[in-house]
Parts: sequence; C-alpha cells; structure tokens
Amino acid sequence: MIAALLSCSFDPTVLLYAAGRTEVRWPKAVEILQGGLTEIRISGAALAEVEGHLGQTSVYFRQSGASSFTGLIGADIEAKPGLSKLLLLATTRSGTLYERKVPVHVKATAFRTESFSVPPSFDQVSPETAEEISREQADFARAFASSSAERFWEAPFVRPVPQEASASSFGMRRIINGSPRAPHSGTDLSAPFGTEVLASNYGRVVLVGNYFFAGGSVVLDHGGGLFTMYFHLSEFRVEQGSLVKRGDIIALSGASGRVTGPHLHWGARLSGARINPLELLKIVS
Repeated sequence: MIAALLSCSFDPTVLLYAAGRTEVRWPKAVEILQGGLTEIRISGAALAEVEGHLGQTSVYFRQSGASSFTGLIGADIEAKPGLSKLLLLATTRSGTLYERKVPVHVKATAFRTESFSVPPSFDQVSPETAEEISREQADFARAFASSSAERFWEAPFVRPVPQEASASSFGMRRIINGSPRAPHSGTDLSAPFGTEVLASNYGRVVLVGNYFFAGGSVVLDHGGGLFTMYFHLSEFRVEQGSLVKRGDIIALSGASGRVTGPHLHWGARLSGARINPLELLKIVS
C-alpha cells in the first residue's frame, strides 16, 4: 500500500502577539502514515526564519512565499505508530522568538507480506561476500551521514523512468524460513534494460558504486536531509561529487546486484526516515 501524502490541519485562529502585532499561523496537528511524507507550513508577515525539531531530528524550513515557510517531515517505514511532538521555532525580523509544540500522529500502514521457505544454503554467504556486504553498508552509511544545509531541490519532482511501479513493492516484507526480513525500502519501477534514468530533482551526487545487493548505485543529496537512491544500474552517467539538475540523465537501468530481472529500485530518505519516493511526486512547494 502506497502511503498517501496527508495535509496538516491548521488552527483556524491566527495567533496575535501584541509586541509588534506579529501574526503567526501554526499547524494544529499532523497525521502521517508509516513511510509517508507531509509538508508543514508556517506563515506570518514578519517572519524571518523558522526551524523545527522532531525528537533529535532537525526539520529544515525554507521560505516559500513573502510570508510563509515550508518544511518536510517523513515517517520511517518502521516508525512506531503513536504520538510525538514537533517543536517549531519562529523568529521575526525584529528578533522575537516564538515557539509551538505540534502533535504528530504516526499511523500504521498495511504493507504487503509474503512468506516462503528456501534451502538453508540460500542464506549462506562466503567470507568474501560478507566482506563485500560490509563495504556496501559502510559506503551507504557514509553517504547518508550528512546532508547539505542548503536545499537544492525545487518542486516538482519527476519520475526517474516513465514506467509505473510494481504493485505493493514499497514496504513489502518477506518472511523466509520463518524469519522476518527487512521491509523493501524503495519502489520498483519496471524499466527495461538500458532505460535512461533521470535525476528526480536538483542535487549533489554523493555515491556512485557497484554493490552486492544494490548493484550499480547512485545516491543524490537534495539538501535539507533529503536523499534519493537509484539501484541495479547497468551504466553510470555521472561522477561522485558532481551537481545534477532535475531531469539530467544519471545512469541506465539494468539488473545488477541481487535481483531476478531488469528494473529500477528508486528509494528516498528524509532525515534518516525511509519514505516512499512516490510521495515526492506530490510535493507542490
């Protein structure tokens, strides 16, 4: 099930502050599905800066109009359903600081599950393969370790290949020989071998490499904690460290890595949360 983009519900009462008659409109509450994404908007004619904190995670805000700021929050695919608080800090041009705590309700998503059995040898890996897997994990950890504070991307995001997503691919969890495996953290797009893969938005290339599971891989940092990933590629058309524009050709699709056929695995992370990349196509500002 693809998590839907949910709108914030806003307090109909505009908060008035006597000092300088500053008006700030805050979100009243936020609901978000596991693996989902939502956009937060704060408005006020005298606002100069807005920042947010969801637990230990910073939420980046960008001015989106003459009197408004927007930021994104995502719920990890395995986020625990329940309530938390989003701390919002708004600074006026005169230097006055206002804060608001907004309830965030993470709701469960009914992801697809499939169970099957395989011979024990299926999961056995050689010492060489184990070393390769460790290198893969370390490289991706380094790529996600930091994101540019500058937001490179601009709405809209574009689909990296024209093909549609396979049914229920995001969030699907396999149970093999009775043991649950990690959920599928991307969306599989059924791209034929050699399809041009486009950058879904402006960003910096922070990883280019070949790996055991992901195969040929490219990771883009879009700034503000947002990354997109492109796996199982057959050729690279970018170099690590380069800047790309939305729609640039970054690779060709393939069947590299641990896959059974050609397709593109498209993934996204926002401040560490694994989110459905199709949610990015719904962002409007």
